[in-house]
Amino acid sequence: MVTTQPSKWVQFLQSKLTQPGEWLLVQYWKHRAPVTTPTWVWKTAPGDNLQQCMNLVMPLADKTDVGRARAAKAVAANVDEIFTGLNNVGTVHFARFDLIGGNLCMFSVYDGDLENYLRDFISVFGSVFDALMELVEAPPPTPCGLHPEAFIDWIIAHDAFQITGDVPSLFPDEGNIANLPRDVVLLLEQHPNVQLGRYSGYPGKSAAQIRLATGIDW
Repeated sequence: MVTTQPSKWVQFLQSKLTQPGEWLLVQYWKHRAPVTTPTWVWKTAPGDNLQQCMNLVMPLADKTDVGRARAAKAVAANVDEIFTGLNNVGTVHFARFDLIGGNLCMFSVYDGDLENYLRDFISVFGSVFDALMELVEAPPPTPCGLHPEAFIDWIIAHDAFQITGDVPSLFPDEGNIANLPRDVVLLLEQHPNVQLGRYSGYPGKSAAQIRLATGIDW
């Protein structure tokens, strides 16, 4: 018995229509009532040292198991430099690299302002990111030390969008609160990677700063 595979167009529709008409409805909304991605506004001054999150999702150019293995090898080959660099940055509470699907991710919690955080990255271990940029889709120009603004813009564009608890504040131009569910769907259509909620610790000293001030070694 001979079986035929559905055409690529049919497979595409099948992958989108998990519920009949959902994908088509989103496309209609997208053109009929588009939403504007909100601009992230810092709630505190960088000097307040409030903990912030970076959820960097870097799509791999090669999403096969071989490509994922190359990404794992690139991180492992530079792990000592990464750890030394994170120590030298001095504002990092926590950081990790993950492979999720076809993405190489770096999740971190740090103090202060994102752009200053990224500039510290460039100065202390930019060469590591130069190596990683060789593996991702549509990378910024390298070396990042010679193109800091382009590198920072690329990282910000690939930082997962953070949805706050105050959803109406994300859509200041929306006059009808009944439209908020639709607006959230359209926002998620623009941003497949999002952070849902966030808890930030109170401003204060890091554990490393406390140990250093009290003379306690590690």
